[in-house]
Amino acid sequence: MLENIKSLCEFIDASPTAFHAADSIAAYLAAHGSRSLSEGEAWSLEPGTSYHVVRGGRSVVAFRTGYGNIGDTGFAMAGAHTDSPGLKIRGRTERSDKGLRRIAVDVYGGAILSGWTDRPLALSGRIVARASRGHSATLFRTHEAVGIIPSLAIHLNRDINKGFELNAHNHLPVLVASGADSCAFGSPQAGGIKAKGLSWVAEAIARETGVEGKDILAFEAYFHDAQKALSFGDGLVNAPRLDDLAGCMAIAKAYCAAEPGARTQIACFLDAEEIGSATAQGAASSFVRDILARISLSTASRPEDFYRALPKSLFVSVDAAQAWNPAYPEKYDEGLTPKLGKGVALKINANQKYATDCETEALFSRLCADFSIPWQTYMAKADMQPGSTIGPISASRLGMPAVDIGHPLLSMHAVRETMAAQDHEAMLRILTLLFSADA
Repeated sequence: MLENIKSLCEFIDASPTAFHAADSIAAYLAAHGSRSLSEGEAWSLEPGTSYHVVRGGRSVVAFRTGYGNIGDTGFAMAGAHTDSPGLKIRGRTERSDKGLRRIAVDVYGGAILSGWTDRPLALSGRIVARASRGHSATLFRTHEAVGIIPSLAIHLNRDINKGFELNAHNHLPVLVASGADSCAFGSPQAGGIKAKGLSWVAEAIARETGVEGKDILAFEAYFHDAQKALSFGDGLVNAPRLDDLAGCMAIAKAYCAAEPGARTQIACFLDAEEIGSATAQGAASSFVRDILARISLSTASRPEDFYRALPKSLFVSVDAAQAWNPAYPEKYDEGLTPKLGKGVALKINANQKYATDCETEALFSRLCADFSIPWQTYMAKADMQPGSTIGPISASRLGMPAVDIGHPLLSMHAVRETMAAQDHEAMLRILTLLFSADA
C-alpha cells in the first residue's frame, strides 16, 4: 500500500497541469515498455504489444493489441481525465497598484475558491517559442512558490466568517512582487523585468526554461498549490488534483500490470473534463474512436469487425465520488453515500450523469464479489444533481456499455482534497481485473 501511495503522490507532484500529467503518463508508459506512436504516421501493430499516442500535449491513449480478433473479443477500456479545476493566467497583462504587482487569472472549471487565498502558489504550464525552424512547445514549472492571493484582514470585514464571495476579477489576481523594480520571484536583482521590458510572467518563464522572453510566442500557464501531496493519519492522503489524477494513476498502473490477452486493452487519459470535454483531445472529440478505428484497420480480418467489437466492449470511467462528510449530513443520502476507506464507489444517476446501467452494475458488483474487493454505491440525494464524468460522453461517442466508478473523496474541487489509501488499493485491484478479463 505504501508503495502505491508514494507513487501516486510523486505523480501528483510531477503533474501540476494537464500538460505535465500527460507527459508524466507517457513517460510512465514508456518506462513499462510502451511504444510511442504519432497520429500522422502509418502504423504497423504487433499483437501483445503496448503503444501510446499523445494528442494536443494533454491527452494520452494507450493500447495493448490482443491476440484475438477484436470482432469476437471487443475492447477492455478504462478512462480518466488529466485536468483539474484551478487558476489560469489571463492573457499577458498584469496589474500594478501602489507598487504591488498582480497577475490576473481566469477560474478554470468549478473550483472552490476560498482555499486558494493566503496559500503559497507555484506556476506551471506550456510555452510555444521561436525555433530555428518554426516554433516548438516546452513545458515549464517553478519549483518554489512565486505568488499568493491575500485575503482581507478581519478588522476590515468583521463578518468574513459568515461567508464572503470572491470575485474572480477583483479578488483573485495573484500577488507576485512589491516595489517598482521587483523581478520574478521577488528577488531585487539588477536587469530584471523593468530593465528588460518584460512582463513578470515572461520573465518567470524565461528564468525557468532558458528561453529568451522575446522568443516566447504564446503560453498557457496556471497557478497551483506549491505544497506537495502527503499521506497522514491512519491511511489518509491529502493532495491537490486527486480529482482526477488518482484515477489516472490507478488506470496507468493497472494497465501496465495487466498481461496481454485475447482482448485489446485501452487506457484513456483525456483533457478538458472539467470544462465539458469539447476539445480536439477531450472525451467528446474523435480521439478515442480514431484510435479504435486504426487498431481495427491494422488488426481486424474484416471491415465490420470494428462495429462488431463495440457492443462486446466495456468502458470503465474512473472519476472521484463525493464521500460522506459528517459535518454536512443534510447534503447526503446516507444509505447511498460512500465512506472513506470502505472501497471503490459505483456511481449511479437516473438522468445519466453517470454511464452505469443495470447490466454494467451487475457486472461490476459480481466481479467485486468474486474477488473480495470492497465497493460502495454513490447516488446523490433525490433533490440534487451531481456533476458528470467522461463516462456518458464516451459511451455516446463509442456506442458501448459503460460503468462509472471512483475514489471516494472529501472536498472535491478544493485546492486540496482527501481520500483513503485503502480505496486506491481497491481501485487498482478492480481495474487490473477488468483489463485482464477476456471476453
